[in-house]
Amino acid sequence: MNKFFLLLLGLLPDELGEDSDSWKAAVQNYWSLLSPVIFSDHPKRPGDEDPSPPYNMFRNVLDMNANFGGFNSALLQARKSVWVMNVVPRTGPNYLPLIQDRGFVGVLHDWYFNLLPLVLYGFPGIC
Repeated sequence: MNKFFLLLLGLLPDELGEDSDSWKAAVQNYWSLLSPVIFSDHPKRPGDEDPSPPYNMFRNVLDMNANFGGFNSALLQARKSVWVMNVVPRTGPNYLPLIQDRGFVGVLHDWYFNLLPLVLYGFPGIC
């Protein structure tokens, strides 16, 4: 990763490294907790390689607060075959260029304003 590009986004290279390290540990923990659910219909023993599809029940993941895209990166480094949609909230720092520079799919989104019409018009009598 280009240090100048990170500085342009207001980041230090150490911040990206710390984020990656924390997500690696989190993915390992999440996957170990979810493995019995994911592979409940497959005779998988701990330590075995993940079976190929259709046994892998998680195919698509939505990271609703993607930050630097560390979750996506950690899943790829752990060789988990899932597709991640990285969502960067408009209310925080815009790290979408960083996510796209890493080769990941992402979108800038404002959850509040998209839910507002549902609240105002979807539930008559509330307002």
